[in-house]
Amino acid sequence: MKTVKSICIALFLFTISSNAQINKGNWMVGGYANFSNTSYESKNPDGSTNKGKASGINVSPTIGYFLANNFACGLSGNFVLSIPEQGNNVTSYGLGPFFRYYFLKPEKTINILSQVGYYYGTSSNDSKYNNYNFKVGPVIYFNNSVGLELTIDYSVSKSSNQFSQNTFNSLNIGFGFQIHLEK
Repeated sequence: MKTVKSICIALFLFTISSNAQINKGNWMVGGYANFSNTSYESKNPDGSTNKGKASGINVSPTIGYFLANNFACGLSGNFVLSIPEQGNNVTSYGLGPFFRYYFLKPEKTINILSQVGYYYGTSSNDSKYNNYNFKVGPVIYFNNSVGLELTIDYSVSKSSNQFSQNTFNSLNIGFGFQIHLEK
């Protein structure tokens, strides 16, 4: 029991003394994953529409640069596996920019982030898609370089192929790790 208390006290003191490197000129690299619950509407060439739901997982590696204190922009990849209620599973790959802002001072152990982003990609069903996304949530810093993100995300995707045009609206819960590299 003494060991557990000692570890808890050490972690507490360690996180109190940490601060994040979210200052101008620094880099961040990391990754992000979320679990999605999506509703979609598909418009067919004959004018009919189909509505449905899907669940899935999204994995996104990121790299960014701080243009100003608390403000970063960067590039993010995107891999999505969608599992619809009806039909075949769809995998998608994309790439696009993001813009991120941290609301609190860099010295804080816990900060709040917001991010907007865009992906352009292709899917296994021969679709091309555009995805617009927004996320917000806390980031908890373990030290001055590594942060754990817990976010709520909302995204809208529009895809099309020769058979249909689709609109997807997703509300997601996600998590990620970012490593902040000092200049």
